[in-house]
Amino acid sequence: MRGLIAATLSLLLLTTAPVASADSGVRHEETRIAADAATVWYPAKADRRLPVALLLPGANVRRAHYARFAAMVADYGFVVVVPERYVMPGYSLPSEFALTDVMDWVRDRVADPNSTVGQLVDPTTLVVTGHSYGGAAALYAAADRCQIPFCFGLGFRHPPELKAVVGHGTNTTIGSTVDAVTVRDIPVMYINGADDGVSELDEAYQSFTSLSGAPSAAFVNLLGVNHFGLADIDNPPGAAPDLRTGTVSRAESIATAARWTAMWFLAQLGDQAAREYVYEIGPRTDAAVRVEIR
Repeated sequence: MRGLIAATLSLLLLTTAPVASADSGVRHEETRIAADAATVWYPAKADRRLPVALLLPGANVRRAHYARFAAMVADYGFVVVVPERYVMPGYSLPSEFALTDVMDWVRDRVADPNSTVGQLVDPTTLVVTGHSYGGAAALYAAADRCQIPFCFGLGFRHPPELKAVVGHGTNTTIGSTVDAVTVRDIPVMYINGADDGVSELDEAYQSFTSLSGAPSAAFVNLLGVNHFGLADIDNPPGAAPDLRTGTVSRAESIATAARWTAMWFLAQLGDQAAREYVYEIGPRTDAAVRVEIR
């Protein structure tokens, strides 16, 4: 992902009935958020209102390729929303404005007494995870920086409901320089595959060490995983391919990515068991990762 933003500059700008997931108590439905088609994943049953987890896809990666990951995160107790925004015909790119758009959509659903999602979702709590460009968009949004190509306009401010960010296969390298991002008091986790050939491990780690403004930050190195370890397939059509291949199974890489994403979010939202896992138990016992926390 070296040349993250410079490369992209050259390229520029009915809700259905809920369907049960095949392998868990998670349902999904299609909707529109602003001008974007989106898929929403949520637990079939919940005894409380659930945080909204916005998932920003990588550049030109269709939202359908994150189905298993989204369902797993939802199963931890989140309403997961995956939008797909096209900046030109045939080319999708994540946007910082997806954060404000999703909160507008959430408030509309809560106000609708006939909305299944509206009865589940907590309109006061937003967490954001993103893959590749999606992770970079989330970082810049958390920094209140309107950063081309993820934001076009005079400025951007993230919604006050934002509580935490996780970036997968993400860095803020522009050309040969790491762009040091200062987030606005938002906890940030980087998750990067050890075998990632797009967002290479050293790029992601330099971005992590250059990050400031986070009350807590973590770097999770997924062993044996390439750039598409959280996607349903390797090298989805249309996406920049990773020439390296992972050595762990797809099921394992998705489950590990979902586990650390969800646990980070829950920990930042006050779940004590999740905090113990993220900060103490997981780094010692999870053989699938290497973890650094600061």
